[in-house]
Amino acid sequence: MKFSRILDILGFLSVLGANILSTSCQKKSDFVNTSQNSVFYNAHSENSSLSNSQKSTLNITAMDTFMTIQCYGDKKNAEIANQKAKEEILKIEKLLSVTDNQSEIFFLNHHQNEWQNVNQTTWEVLLEAKQMAQLTQGSFNPCLYPILSAWGFTTGSFSIPENNTIQYLLQFTDFEKIKFEDSYKIFIPQNMMIDLGGIAKGFTGDKIIQILKENGIESALLDLGGNIQTLGTKPDGTKWNIGIKNPLTGEVAAGIKVENMAVITSGGYERFFTASDGKKYIHIIDSKTGFPVDNEIASVTILCSSGTYADALSTALFVMGTEKAFCFWKEHRDFEMLIFTKDKRSFATEGLKNKVDFLDDSFEVYWKNYF
Repeated sequence: MKFSRILDILGFLSVLGANILSTSCQKKSDFVNTSQNSVFYNAHSENSSLSNSQKSTLNITAMDTFMTIQCYGDKKNAEIANQKAKEEILKIEKLLSVTDNQSEIFFLNHHQNEWQNVNQTTWEVLLEAKQMAQLTQGSFNPCLYPILSAWGFTTGSFSIPENNTIQYLLQFTDFEKIKFEDSYKIFIPQNMMIDLGGIAKGFTGDKIIQILKENGIESALLDLGGNIQTLGTKPDGTKWNIGIKNPLTGEVAAGIKVENMAVITSGGYERFFTASDGKKYIHIIDSKTGFPVDNEIASVTILCSSGTYADALSTALFVMGTEKAFCFWKEHRDFEMLIFTKDKRSFATEGLKNKVDFLDDSFEVYWKNYF
């Protein structure tokens, strides 16, 4: 599960046609906390005089989190689109849940070492997960469920596993051994267990965006438990203003202007435990060691057109660490990235210039380019 500290601000100055993250108003007091998920919305979020679009809002609890979809457009189309989006969310949750004994992932995890027929959606997302694991050389790995369980992150009974336990479990995390056939069949080897929590919400977001487009929606904001995806611009034609939290304090650290974009953050600052040795252990696991990641990064935010890609990358690049993450970015060049470190440095890719406003002066900002 990602804990993206991402904030949408619909601009109390929009009545004047101003961007609320302009120099005249880029201040933390512009943000108001209205969500249990600590997603922030400006208190003056709408101005109907700017557009004839009507807003339809869907609120739903699924995938162990609270989700909101705001559609703008013809009221009837927006309501139909949200209903179809709700059905898609519940369908994907039912297929991919690792704990629901009626889900296909649960079935695969308990019927190993033989070919199994699955739904097309399950087949697609698991294939994407394997491809992302290959692309990131295992920094993203959908096969870590037994190790997460050993650390107690699946049950809440936290403890540091014995080293021999970790070494034993690591042998069952080789994602290359997952096999696929075109007729929607999947083979999971003995003792391997799949967990798609690191990619499922991004995949779901992409499916919802597709549904909204098919139903005539041109402007929408998705908040899937902190995973933000936008369709088009705001109804008034200006870009969405998405804020990123300071992972060290929880306050607003930066604002980014986007359209048709996924904005997804990974960090270890909410889901962790402190062991008897006094050390903090986070839920993001390094698949090479079987231990929680312990590097200089506090959070990684990925921006790109695909929620699936951004979701998996935010985890993978967190695992890699700052230097390797930027080497990956230079090699692929199909996303933008913002990293906050524990020692109060922020690193941003050059594609974010003129799009991001840094609102927390305690961070020293470094821009990264391709050369």
